[in-house]
Amino acid sequence: MNDELEQRPTSTGMRLRLKWDVARNAPDGLAELRKRQLRQSTDVWSESDRRNVGDFLQQQIARERARDDAGTWSEQLSRALDYRAWHQFAIQRYRDGQWVPASGPASGGERVLAASIPLFAAASSYYGSASNRHAPRLIALDEAFAGVDDDSRAKCLGLLASFDLDVVMTSEREWGCYPQVPGLAIAQLSRREGIDAVLVTPWRWDGHGHRYAVPRPRSQAGSASAAEADD
Repeated sequence: MNDELEQRPTSTGMRLRLKWDVARNAPDGLAELRKRQLRQSTDVWSESDRRNVGDFLQQQIARERARDDAGTWSEQLSRALDYRAWHQFAIQRYRDGQWVPASGPASGGERVLAASIPLFAAASSYYGSASNRHAPRLIALDEAFAGVDDDSRAKCLGLLASFDLDVVMTSEREWGCYPQVPGLAIAQLSRREGIDAVLVTPWRWDGHGHRYAVPRPRSQAGSASAAEADD
């Protein structure tokens, strides 16, 4: 994820990183285990490596059973192996030659970027693990960037494009027609009170301007498909 963030600083030069540390109340021995095992893939773990991890997990199970011997086996395992409580995460920003918390003083637009970019990077990193590089990289945004100024919206959408994410979003007013966005398919929905129907008007944005996308009649599409099949 930090590789994704490093490769894509914002147009203003903002650099962010994820800081992943052992939590203060983490189990004893976790910090040392992390130092040894996180440096390599599980595929190359030695028998000793696997034994160390197994011993650590057995200790967590034994500790949980001693703490609550009335609980069920399933409950004890769920609590003992809940690794989410073993770590703490923080987003940091590079400023004045040092990494500082991204939650510090910043403009409204910078705060939006600091909150959004790590999420985009996380999605991009996750999709990057797919074995098929042509697999969809879908991300859905509801009421995208509500309350954010146009400049920050443009930067966020431009970063989504740079992360090569396939975005589906809804918004009351945002069309996404910014030079930073290379292309969009837009569906404008319109309705009137008392009419049980919604008008869908398709538009296309190509990075320079938007135009009405003329729908292809179904009858013509069917005829064309039949003709192609006959050929």
